[in-house]
Amino acid sequence: MSEIKIKSIIKNFGGNSIAVDNLSETFPDGEFVCLLGPSGCGKTTTLRMIAGLETPDRGEIFYGDKTFFSSKTGEFIKTENRNLGLMFQSYALWPHMTVFKNIVFGLEMQKKSLDEKEKRYLELEKLFHLENFRDRYPSELSGGQQQRVALARMLAMKPSLLLLDEPLSNLDSNLRLEMRSELKRLHQSIGCTIIFVTHDQMEAMTLATSIAVMNKGKIEQIAKPMEIYNNPKSLFVAKFVGSPQMNIINTDKERNLALCLSKKLKIEMNKVKNFGVRPEAIKLVQKNNGDIDATIETIQPTGADWIIGLNVSGKSMFLISSEQPIGKENDTIGITFKEEGCHSFDSNDLKIVKS
Repeated sequence: MSEIKIKSIIKNFGGNSIAVDNLSETFPDGEFVCLLGPSGCGKTTTLRMIAGLETPDRGEIFYGDKTFFSSKTGEFIKTENRNLGLMFQSYALWPHMTVFKNIVFGLEMQKKSLDEKEKRYLELEKLFHLENFRDRYPSELSGGQQQRVALARMLAMKPSLLLLDEPLSNLDSNLRLEMRSELKRLHQSIGCTIIFVTHDQMEAMTLATSIAVMNKGKIEQIAKPMEIYNNPKSLFVAKFVGSPQMNIINTDKERNLALCLSKKLKIEMNKVKNFGVRPEAIKLVQKNNGDIDATIETIQPTGADWIIGLNVSGKSMFLISSEQPIGKENDTIGITFKEEGCHSFDSNDLKIVKS
């Protein structure tokens, strides 16, 4: 088993900004782990330290029985000796080389025989559906085709670990959907460990076997995608994961609404700083028939769903529903809250677990 183990890693780029703050985590062998978070949270720096492209100020990084880095012993394995595949936003295909030459480029550097290169190319050609592209140049390929070539090139040398830094960010929405399916299929086919950096929660939710949500150089929570969504451990995770964003109700500023939720969830108000309500946990009912009344401010049909903006006791909220809304804009209606989509957070912004 070749798990990745990070122990007490610190990286500071100068000043008061710590990019990665005493990070310790273990990523099990064979997982598809997404490092998810906003810009500047430390996710790319973490990936680059695993890759050997950045040197930590302190700490240790292990991969199986190999010590990639240790500030205690001074050990450091160079990137080219870590047996990993790297892919970034730019695919960096050689424009003057054909698809075949791009894919076998690493094997060429290793002075592999023509038969070895041909055999590996045919394996990857089949895996990535690149038949009939052998003699084409990158400029003759679509964005999705270029990405498949870049993935094939990354796998040509049979790395045991794949590190991908926002590789889908330059694609349009349709191609991103196609390539998410491609990456999912790739992981299922080869079974190696993948670390994937993204700020896009849709990518993380659809691709990952585990999501590590990062904030200010630390991992706030690591868990399976639906566990992250349904049971966020902190207010930050609750707000960052979900679209539309979770509705946050402050117990001091939105007192009437907070009292309603306190009663609904059977929790004492003095224990709670903020309530969180998922948009799909709100249901429209007739006026005076719900937990509280609200005014419809906006109605946005998206095709499959409706996103409805509400004013609830002066608080703007959003709900999402697959049902056509009762009422129209400026109507007063009732709303009910589904308990499974409602959360409460304490003064430290940590989720309150009901006993």
